Amino acid sequence: MGMVTDVSGGALPGVTVAVAGAAARPAPVVTDGSGRYLTVWVPPGSYNITFTLSGFETRTVTGIVLGAGQTVVLDQQLPIASLSEIVEVKAPAPPPPPPPVLAPPPPRARPVDQEILASVCGPRLSPNFTLAIGHVVAHRDESGRELLGPNDVFTIDAGEKQSVTAGQNLVVRRRFQTGDWMAPKKLQTVGEQTVGLVQILETKPDSSVAIVVYACGGEIAGGDTIERYVPQPAFFAVTPGTPRFDEPARITIGEHGQQLAAAGQMMVIDRGIMQSVQRGQQLTIFRRADPSSTRPIIIGDGVIVAVRADSATIRIERAIDAVMVGDLIAIHR
Repeated sequence: MGMVTDVSGGALPGVTVAVAGAAARPAPVVTDGSGRYLTVWVPPGSYNITFTLSGFETRTVTGIVLGAGQTVVLDQQLPIASLSEIVEVKAPAPPPPPPPVLAPPPPRARPVDQEILASVCGPRLSPNFTLAIGHVVAHRDESGRELLGPNDVFTIDAGEKQSVTAGQNLVVRRRFQTGDWMAPKKLQTVGEQTVGLVQILETKPDSSVAIVVYACGGEIAGGDTIERYVPQPAFFAVTPGTPRFDEPARITIGEHGQQLAAAGQMMVIDRGIMQSVQRGQQLTIFRRADPSSTRPIIIGDGVIVAVRADSATIRIERAIDAVMVGDLIAIHR
């Protein structure tokens, strides 16, 4: 499983991912609209994994050793393939044209490492203190435009005084209310959705210009908060273990504050690094028939995609029923 992007960090749908080894050669899979892929289970052994898409360079990762029951997370970047052509001119050459007046090239982000894109998207619990250093203002060249997508250039209200530097990668988050909407404001609970990754192009003392490197399946909007981002590793191999139904975690929030989720969506659980949770760990989603029952009713499974001190983001891989806030999680250890 993993994610395939181009060198600018944009998701690449339609990439053919082929797994080949002495132990097995399963049918290739194709990345979805978000650039993600998931292969079938294969026997233990050494495998070569090839990523192919027309117009891009083919990449092969060799010697991936897979032990019994291991899950491998492998993200990949594909550069655009080089093109060449030969033109034969038989007519007399025309007189040289006057020198063109060239417009400055559009700004481009520096290539973003696979590690940074590996754990960008998804919800999280909002801390009791703010980590924001600024906010999205508007498109740089269209002052009234506040909805932004990949490669859009925009301004933020933070600059050199907030230690913002050119080339720095920042994450964009959006807050949403969870729990009881009728509760007094001081008792309300809040979550945050990561909506994209941006890169600083130029700075001033109190403002900066940035470019959208990656948007998480939607648009970045004026007023969204900007935070410094610490990437998580892109490659993990985690032994499967067995589900610990006796020490369950609990789902606390869904994407954008939603109470229900299905396969392919993300949710947050109340376990994190302090409880030895790791990215790539498998998990079983279940609920109990009644509070006194110890028999689990299994409704699906998933995987840990990002971890924080006391919480983690999971992606639901399979579900036979709607997964709800409050459902229990047995982490495989």
